[in-house]
Amino acid sequence: MAAGRIFLRVLRGIWGVLDVIVDLIVLAAVALFALVLASISVSRPQVPVSAALVINPQGELVEQYSGNPVDRAIDRLLGRDVRPQTRLRDVTAAIGAAETDPRIKALVIDPRDMAPAPLAKLQTIGAAIHEFKAAHKPVFAVLDSPDQSQYYLAAQADKVLLNPHGAVTITGFGVYQEYFKDAIHKLAIDWNVFRVGKYKSYVEPFTRNDMSPAAKEADGALLNVLWGSYQKDVAEARKLKPEAIGAYVNDMPKALAAAGGDSARLALDAGLVDKLATRDQMSGDIAAVVGVGGGGHGFNQIGFRDYLRATGIAQQTGISENEVGVIVAEGDILAGNQPPGAIGGESLSRLIRKARYNDNVKAVVLRVDSPGGSAFASQMILRQIELTKRAGKPVIISMGSVAASGGYWISMAGDRIYASPTTITGSIGILGMFPTFQDSLARLGIHNDGIGTTGLSGDFRPTRAMSKEAKKIFQLTIDHGYDEFVSEVAKHRHLSIDDVKKIAQGRVWSGADAKRLGLIDAFGDLPAAIKAAAQLAGVAQGYTVHYIQPPQSFGSRLLMSLTTQAQGLAGSLLPAQSWSPAQGMVARLQGFIGQIRRFNDPNGVYAYCFCAMPMER
Repeated sequence: MAAGRIFLRVLRGIWGVLDVIVDLIVLAAVALFALVLASISVSRPQVPVSAALVINPQGELVEQYSGNPVDRAIDRLLGRDVRPQTRLRDVTAAIGAAETDPRIKALVIDPRDMAPAPLAKLQTIGAAIHEFKAAHKPVFAVLDSPDQSQYYLAAQADKVLLNPHGAVTITGFGVYQEYFKDAIHKLAIDWNVFRVGKYKSYVEPFTRNDMSPAAKEADGALLNVLWGSYQKDVAEARKLKPEAIGAYVNDMPKALAAAGGDSARLALDAGLVDKLATRDQMSGDIAAVVGVGGGGHGFNQIGFRDYLRATGIAQQTGISENEVGVIVAEGDILAGNQPPGAIGGESLSRLIRKARYNDNVKAVVLRVDSPGGSAFASQMILRQIELTKRAGKPVIISMGSVAASGGYWISMAGDRIYASPTTITGSIGILGMFPTFQDSLARLGIHNDGIGTTGLSGDFRPTRAMSKEAKKIFQLTIDHGYDEFVSEVAKHRHLSIDDVKKIAQGRVWSGADAKRLGLIDAFGDLPAAIKAAAQLAGVAQGYTVHYIQPPQSFGSRLLMSLTTQAQGLAGSLLPAQSWSPAQGMVARLQGFIGQIRRFNDPNGVYAYCFCAMPMER
């Protein structure tokens, strides 16, 4: 035993030395890179005396960047393709700071590189834009040919400018997906499905060739809420009649014919834009307010990313004796440790424990943006929330665009749950899938046989058919998981089990319906949740916000910092990235396949909602 302990100490010592060597190598690389940056005069951006703040999101709007942050930094430095993402809180923080900054005379919304986004996230930015307008500063929107999400942001501006060769594309919301029942039959795959919940439609693509009536009922109700909210917000922002947006979509063939096929003219006649202008003409209108840009062309401006660095907002950590700790839970819920962009049962639990054991953290806000995933991991995370509350620290849940199935599982124990009326939530149900390929292999002349000590020895193998006993075991496990889910909701939301069963069954609800049904407590964004957490903790008179994230070495932080500075070169080092419909198609396909490949619940039981897929195209 003693020899074993000595061996472990030696092993730990060797590992520690190796870790130091790796950090030294990273630091050396960083130092070299810093010299390169110095040679090309990279410096902290300066805010002009009179300028417009340009809000130009790239790619997806996210709560946190996905993947290992150091890997993302290195990929950017090397010019590798990195999926463009924009952090929601960066956009709102920049707009909020600019509201009282006397140097910022106007706001410019340029959404051309933004990917289709959930309505709840768009509404968060829209609210920040309206607060900026309350400071009596003008807001311009410059558009080429916006899609539905891009136009939503643009509509919040005082003056919307559209390229004369562009178009405003609004189509409403829809859920359309591929169904594989016939393909699975032709491939001779035995796709065993187990579920509880009339509306648990995630398995339907594998069991049907079309959408079930139950799924159409639930999804239709949800989509009507989203579409109604979109129309209301845009019509109010553009000072149009409430029915104007629906009429623009439904009457488009006739109206476009009357406009001679001119889509830009159609948008102008419908009141969706204020003026048709080329990019140089748009710049001229903005320059009249903020001044002409350097070199005598364009307008004085600063991008929101540079503005964050120039004002130091991006570097604020908010560490004090009274902290509200914010933990982001975004993506599919998976077992084990997961990088940002996914929720790991182990990794998220570790962050919650870190907040619980930190005496400075007086309350925790869990920002949830997840369609769910592993039931095992969801229960593990729920337990940590319960323990944190038991330790005397309030836990407030702030739901983003979606917090359904497992996303609701990890939310239900919060002292208070905040959401948007357009948040997608609920979906209290359980499913399991276990495909077997014995018939597919038989067609190739491959067969499986053997002998075991029990009747179950040959079961739960993808090359053998599931026995009746194995199927019964799987279904009983799913039934138990559903009962556990319902019981937990009833306990934490102070509802009867019968009441929960009426609103469960895997049905998806909008935030507006969820509040009526008792699944959430109040409408509000992340700042509202943070304020509530501070009040419950008794520190509302003085506190700071601390985002609790996985620890990084000094070398890693320095590398990422320098990478951010390099991006300030405005494309001289890094190629510009944008979003295209083709990228969207590929991303959806990759996302669907990725979900199936990554699902790793040890029991094969999942609380997952298909509702997180894009609904605009």
